[in-house]
Amino acid sequence: MAANDATQKGSPMLAELVPPKLLPKNLGRMELVTIYFAIIFGAYGASQLAAGGWAVFSMLALAVVVFLLPAILASYELGTLFPGEGGIYIWADKTMGKIHGFIAGWLSWVAVFLLLPLVSTAFAAHLQVALGVEWPLWATVLTQVAVVCLITGLCLARLDLSMSLIKWIFFIAITTAIVCLVCGLYNGLTDGGPNPVSSADEILTLNLGTYGFLFSAAVLWLIGVEIPFNMGAEFKDQKRGVGQMLTWGTVALLFGYVCGILGTLLITPIADINPTTGVADAVKTVSGFLGVIVALGICAAVLSQGLAYMNAYSRLLFVSGIERRLPRIFAHVGQRSRQPVPAILLQAVIGIAVIALFFSLESLNTAFQLYIATLVAIWSLSLFYLYTGIVQARRNWKALYAERGDKVWRIPGGGLGVALTAIIGTIGTGASIYYVFKLPFTDEISASEWRLWVFGLVAVACIVGVIVYAVSEMRNRGKSIDDQLAELAVDEPSPELSSAP
Repeated sequence: MAANDATQKGSPMLAELVPPKLLPKNLGRMELVTIYFAIIFGAYGASQLAAGGWAVFSMLALAVVVFLLPAILASYELGTLFPGEGGIYIWADKTMGKIHGFIAGWLSWVAVFLLLPLVSTAFAAHLQVALGVEWPLWATVLTQVAVVCLITGLCLARLDLSMSLIKWIFFIAITTAIVCLVCGLYNGLTDGGPNPVSSADEILTLNLGTYGFLFSAAVLWLIGVEIPFNMGAEFKDQKRGVGQMLTWGTVALLFGYVCGILGTLLITPIADINPTTGVADAVKTVSGFLGVIVALGICAAVLSQGLAYMNAYSRLLFVSGIERRLPRIFAHVGQRSRQPVPAILLQAVIGIAVIALFFSLESLNTAFQLYIATLVAIWSLSLFYLYTGIVQARRNWKALYAERGDKVWRIPGGGLGVALTAIIGTIGTGASIYYVFKLPFTDEISASEWRLWVFGLVAVACIVGVIVYAVSEMRNRGKSIDDQLAELAVDEPSPELSSAP
């Protein structure tokens, strides 16, 4: 799609015009680092990766190079070029057109259907570890629903409250990983460890034919770089704040995973690692007291992750309401909380509905593995827009680059750097989707059933997206941007919403 700058600048998006008038700029550098970490890091992710054995380190390193790094580079440039609420929704709209903006935003947002059940499942599992009990499935499901309700209630308060919790729990999450590593080192020194590295080939392998499932899992636990940009209009300092978020957030992320994975492998035989609660189980093997503390700490970290998901993803619904892709009610912001209340409530309702759907599987582990596999497939599909978007931005927005000057961070290496980022990122993202479908992440379900569930969930998400887009096009037909802006009846920003950094 070739469009000149003048034409594009003549048609600003409502998502660029309205959020700055409604939402406060209250996300500083520390807030951005902790929300980035909370969105991506999960101690239960370290558990699942550790269950793959020593090959996890090479697969994790490969995922960092071909998936995480390209996503960071593309998101940093696009996020500073188009600094607005909605992240990838705005980037794809600006670089490829409205239908692509909707597709990118929809595929990114649909992930929250599964993220809320995922964190509630992890919370329920770790609470059982802490209490030393095993509940029947119905009790676990009720706990999951209660967790979603708790997250929703906290998010309906002011953003400052949930951000304060996320910041404090950041340190708890890091500490659980460090405790696991210390226990692992202690166990390795005293008992020699249950999983000796049999050969350098295992820990250095790049054999995707055998460990492709582990590569896809590593991608999942690194995915989400672009999600904080959904709250872009709320950033206090775009370029510098984003740079520190991506740098320090990634360092903390990788440090946490390495600590959790290594500690678990030094304590628990690979065949016995629970892919959900492996980290807490490992610590509990060394010290029952510490195991309970770590399990409860992971519960807190999971709650923080749910808060980050709910806040960040509600902004995609919010801008969809502003753009009239969804009913206008989703553009509503609470007078006291300054939060998109209808968007948060809808996410909670759908999250609970998905929990009820997976209740039919009668296995917490199978449900958990299907959550994460479907997440990889759907979420990764949206990321192709990062790489097409960055190429199109360099081609069609030269005047905007010049106008914004040093406010925009650019991928080093000019056109060659952009091309390499796009090619490597596309290959890495495509590989992650392929290996999701190749083999199930658990032996509790057959390969055919696995593929049917994953494909069915992806297909349903896409079909619903097509219907939503078609309906929104009919509703918006013949209406100019001025007409739509008038319908929103947005007043000028009040002084408290324009807080200085």
